[in-house]
Amino acid sequence: MSQRSKIIYIFIGFMVLLLAACGSESASSNDVIKIGVAGPLTGGGAEYGRDFKEGSELAVELFNKSGGYEGKQVEIVFGDDKNEPKEAASVAQSFASNKDIKAVMGHWSSSTAFAGIPIYNRNELPYIIATASHPDLTSPDTEWVFRSSTTQILEGKNLADFAVNQLEKKNIAVLYVNSDWGKANAQYFKQFAEEYGANISVYESYPPGEAIDYTAALTKVKDSEPDLLFLGSLYTEGILIIKQAKELGIDVDIMGTTTFNSDGFLAGGDVVEGVYLNSLFVPTAEGELIQKFVADFKEKFGKEPSYFNALAYDATTILLEGIKNGGTTREGIRDAMADIYDFPVVTGVVQFNENRDDVNKPYYNLVVKNGKFELVQ
Repeated sequence: MSQRSKIIYIFIGFMVLLLAACGSESASSNDVIKIGVAGPLTGGGAEYGRDFKEGSELAVELFNKSGGYEGKQVEIVFGDDKNEPKEAASVAQSFASNKDIKAVMGHWSSSTAFAGIPIYNRNELPYIIATASHPDLTSPDTEWVFRSSTTQILEGKNLADFAVNQLEKKNIAVLYVNSDWGKANAQYFKQFAEEYGANISVYESYPPGEAIDYTAALTKVKDSEPDLLFLGSLYTEGILIIKQAKELGIDVDIMGTTTFNSDGFLAGGDVVEGVYLNSLFVPTAEGELIQKFVADFKEKFGKEPSYFNALAYDATTILLEGIKNGGTTREGIRDAMADIYDFPVVTGVVQFNENRDDVNKPYYNLVVKNGKFELVQ
């Protein structure tokens, strides 16, 4: 055989091996279904992002262990939006342009969800909101968007009922962060509290950020002599406001929202003792599904699941149910998710309305007692 022939045969053999390797890689990639999870993995909201990551990882792990979808395994691609709208839009565009990503769960806050929704909807990428609660996030027009958490309308009504009808508070001061979420949170609490017969003595916003001096707003609160201070705040702001309120001699009961339901808030120690809040999840609640989730979470992470762990787990579970019934195309997943009804999850039973909002979420009313969240009977 001539030298030239040897070179040709070697080249042909190399190309055969290369094509085989490419074919193997393609087959391998076809065995994976990718979903996106967006949240603040860094920055001021990193605790919430960590909870998103843990909850989604557990849901995917259990789905894969059960066989996945027709033998295909689900893989998570994480996107860090830093809880900033500009970053959220960038993450959403990255997910939407990646055709391997079939659906997305996440964006913790209403502001970041608002930034992502037009992108997901325009690119026909199924998107489920796990926590953001502004009522205007969903509409009949956002047909690719789902929400497994409740809206501020429902939470505001529950918190107002808790404050006025159960705790019998009649003169209430309201402070809230000046954000999409904060404004909606305060608006609906005020609306329902007044409907239940309470007087809102102060209704004041403050700018988002850390290490703010809240003295001016708190002085108005003190002068109005309320019997309850309601905070539409994130837990970091909440701890500072409560601390400054006590330093000013404001000795009243304090109520927050589900955003206080975190280990970070409990880390406030004596400052947060006695604060009221509500939640869609309590790890000690009865129910086979709840207790299985708690046991599975403890086994994987060695700790008790948080509120936001549960919400992320539920949202991811709903998304995976869409894959199970709709296959691996974006359209198939979206259509299968739209058909979900009476589907049990940790925080209730999924019943999507015309806006694809889950409207069947029961609230628990809690108080911080001895450094823990306890049910208010």
